[in-house]
Amino acid sequence: MGAALLLAGCAGHAAHQPAPRPAVGQATTPGRIPPQDFAPGLTGEEGASPQGVILPNDPSAPADTPLCGHAAREANSIGATVHPDITPTISSCAANACFDAQTGTYIAADGSRRVCR
Repeated sequence: MGAALLLAGCAGHAAHQPAPRPAVGQATTPGRIPPQDFAPGLTGEEGASPQGVILPNDPSAPADTPLCGHAAREANSIGATVHPDITPTISSCAANACFDAQTGTYIAADGSRRVCR
């Protein structure tokens, strides 16, 4: 009896109307993502320093730092496979502790990730 009373209360409401959908030709395009650049020094190209100022890298953590765990070392070796041209002989960035060629970052002496310049 209670279910019939509840359903009777719904009878006075209008049927649900779905929201209108845009026509197929009116599809909206997402905003364009601007091109991304590598950090200076990663590609072997040297950009002009602002007003002749040389931006040095922050000191790196020791190469055997425990902050660079097994998973990070494995990810970095994959990055080195993808970007084989980034080596310590070509780029000083690759000599830093736990250098990630995919992001262009390394672990600094204070333990934080820094972008290599």
